[in-house]
Amino acid sequence: MDKIVVNLIGGVGNQMFQYALGYVISKKTGFELLLDLSAYNDYKTRNFELSNFSFDYKVANVEDFSELNKKHFLKKTLYKDKKKTFDSSVLKIKNSAYLKGFWQSEKYFLDYRCDILKLFEFKDKNFIKNIELFSDVQNSNSVSINLRLGDYVTNEVNRRVHFVCKKEYYANALKYIAQKVDNPKFFVFSDDLEGAKEYLPDGHDYIFADTANWQEDMYFMSQAKHNIVANSSFSWWAAWLNQNPDKIVVAPSKWFTDEAKINDKDFVPKSWVKVSVN
Repeated sequence: MDKIVVNLIGGVGNQMFQYALGYVISKKTGFELLLDLSAYNDYKTRNFELSNFSFDYKVANVEDFSELNKKHFLKKTLYKDKKKTFDSSVLKIKNSAYLKGFWQSEKYFLDYRCDILKLFEFKDKNFIKNIELFSDVQNSNSVSINLRLGDYVTNEVNRRVHFVCKKEYYANALKYIAQKVDNPKFFVFSDDLEGAKEYLPDGHDYIFADTANWQEDMYFMSQAKHNIVANSSFSWWAAWLNQNPDKIVVAPSKWFTDEAKINDKDFVPKSWVKVSVN
């Protein structure tokens, strides 16, 4: 039986990219979609989080991999995200496939946007603890500002790939928003709210979102009128899930360090506004 198996690794933002591509290939081929979660046996930095969303899923087992390996001798089954840029050939898969990579471009699933929006609805809203903050986000000209610090600062390996967006980037982003949005209200979301203060320019009033969990962060940001994102897949998805038809999303002009040598030309959707990180 033909099947599509997606290798999952990384945090929730990465998992969402990986699942979204798998979903599209499964829909196009009519093959069953399975998730390979084996990486999380050893990967302790992040947890599998897709169970928080509305869809049901099936986990691949040893027999599924065995079947794919047998097919591999007859035809290609392994597809890797080697170039980190959009690869249209992946969308032409017609046989069983094992998808391994990050697949970070909306071009893989933009034609299925309505489906993806429904898939990534939360099963319930029991995670919402800060009702007052949520109401404030909904009932103002809210602009979410995300700062990814955490392991971008503390992890040496991550620092070689990811940089922290500095004060210059947020100053440029806020200047753009101020020109386009009347009476914006700025809500700051970060994995280090105290540390975030040194990256934000003076001259603005900020509400620091003291959220209870990552679901609040993602959902509240997606419910803001506009978004200023960091170079983070989590931040990316919060803005992409924002269904305000008039939303402005400001994103960094650069996503990775020069040392990483990763081509990021397909990361930021064309409808978003890129502003300089310098």
